[in-house]
Amino acid sequence: MNIAGKKILFFCPRTFGYENEIATKLKDLGAVVVFRSAQPLEHVWFKALIRLMPYIGWVIADFVYFHWLAKASPSVCDFVFIIKGEGLSPKFIAALKKKYTNAKFILYLWDSVANVVNTEQKLPYFDKVLSFDPVDCKKFERFAYRPLFFLDKYCDAKPSRSSNRLFFVGTLNGDRPKIISSLALLLSGVIVFDYWLFVRSRVELFFRQIFERELRNLDHSRLIFAPMSSKEISDRYEECSAVLDIEHPKQTGLTMRTFEVIASGRKLVTTNINILSQDFYEPDRIAVIKRGEPSLPDGFLLKNPPPVTEIFKRKYSLKGWLSEIFEGL
Repeated sequence: MNIAGKKILFFCPRTFGYENEIATKLKDLGAVVVFRSAQPLEHVWFKALIRLMPYIGWVIADFVYFHWLAKASPSVCDFVFIIKGEGLSPKFIAALKKKYTNAKFILYLWDSVANVVNTEQKLPYFDKVLSFDPVDCKKFERFAYRPLFFLDKYCDAKPSRSSNRLFFVGTLNGDRPKIISSLALLLSGVIVFDYWLFVRSRVELFFRQIFERELRNLDHSRLIFAPMSSKEISDRYEECSAVLDIEHPKQTGLTMRTFEVIASGRKLVTTNINILSQDFYEPDRIAVIKRGEPSLPDGFLLKNPPPVTEIFKRKYSLKGWLSEIFEGL
């Protein structure tokens, strides 16, 4: 891959700062990058509107994006690189295609098609489509399978200061409260379970507590209303020997945390059975637990994981991810 000097128009939803990391790495590789959020409005209500009533949401999005396209967009570009693109209407992508006739259009999906409304309407506009979801890649012939990545800083993580500490941080969604509640009971008095759930909305929390006993039973001091910073997360990585990962029930792809944990030298506890077929799976490093009846293998947290291989570091780094995305174009 050689993108030095190439002009890239990059659309990505704002996601815990990953969009900035990707843009920075593209610039480090010599590209000229223009970034635009793939959500015209950074509000929970608008994201819900796009998910529930996309055609109404796209009317609002088109008003914002078409004004930008006419007044502030770059005159030329070599690549239009879109991640997820849920907030971009097919009409707007068609307009991009018309303006940038010589550009290559790339779509990367870090969510499952089932969770991203009307993705199939947009596929004809792209020269290359990649997804983190192995099931979607089998379903859609055009999709190339490419798992996610880790940021370079995770390779610099210090050795763990504890052999009996399990860490989790994630958004309150799906069946996470039930799994965490079961694990907290199972590990009580044996393992320190340092879990944190990010609550997007107090209204959502109120209604979920009415219907979910497991959520009511959790320690409410561990419910947070602002995302944990990357520094806080990396600090907590240093204090634990293993990290818990719970993917969304409607996803089969491996989360970003999967790769960050392995790169940091920590052990991974995950509910995603698809990890068993990956080229980096090692039972001494990765434990797969059942969503309904989670339990850890005997002595798993006390074992030292094997060293992280150089092959893993190259392939699943952010640079390795970008290399595969732009390969062959």
